[in-house]
Amino acid sequence: MTNRERVLAILNYQSYDRLPIVHFGLWNETLDIWVKEGHISAKEAEGHSGGNPPPTAMKRLGFDMGWVEEGCGADNGFRPSFKTEVIEELPDGSKKVRNGDGVIILQMPNAGSIPAEIDHLLKDRASWEEHYLPRLQFCEDRIDYEHLEKLKGQETGRENPLSIDCGSMIGTIRNWLGVEGLSYLWADDPDLFDEIINTYFELIYKGLKKMLATGIKCDFGAYWEDICFKTGPLVTPSVFNEKCGPHYREISNLLKKHDIQMSFLDCDGLIDSLIPT
Repeated sequence: MTNRERVLAILNYQSYDRLPIVHFGLWNETLDIWVKEGHISAKEAEGHSGGNPPPTAMKRLGFDMGWVEEGCGADNGFRPSFKTEVIEELPDGSKKVRNGDGVIILQMPNAGSIPAEIDHLLKDRASWEEHYLPRLQFCEDRIDYEHLEKLKGQETGRENPLSIDCGSMIGTIRNWLGVEGLSYLWADDPDLFDEIINTYFELIYKGLKKMLATGIKCDFGAYWEDICFKTGPLVTPSVFNEKCGPHYREISNLLKKHDIQMSFLDCDGLIDSLIPT
């Protein structure tokens, strides 16, 4: 059986020959250490991008595939992106950096993990309308139609399953606002809170609709929603249900119209109270 056949059989409660050994990405530093320790070569480590480590290197380490090793998706990022720039260099070697989300972070030397957030450009309606709303408009060049054409027609013969990126209803927005900013905005300006969520959903939905209209056949949808921590969600479950639930249903219905019956959602932390939504 191919990895695709195994995965689809397992997820549909059918017979399969064996469980595939699946990875879900890794830190850049991990791959660097494996090169230094001689487990893989520097050439095998080339082209690493977090969630999609080089397939040849991962196969050598014993993995069959990654969940999003083969996938497609529209560009749901900022157009244009915010310029990454150093705001201040501190005596200990750390730096205050404005990143591609417009967030000022504390970048520690030789540290690649999640940085501390110092300040956020997105604070209110004025900053939303000036800096963010114009960057979140849909346009055709957000979709790589050439890549979709290459993928079309390969459905039954491919080795690995093919996913389609369904975006994020609030986790990405939490990146822009920060946890405190997200929490206060819901209370201080509920209309703006709704507008931000709805704007980002519309961008995601339009891209999905255009991509699926090409006839691309995908095996499952893939969401990203880092909106929980170790003891529970970073957003009130009733708010998540009310504000994000309808959008999840719309995307789910769109996928099902195109015979995509399954989705997975990547979220950190204790997700239990958000699962029903």
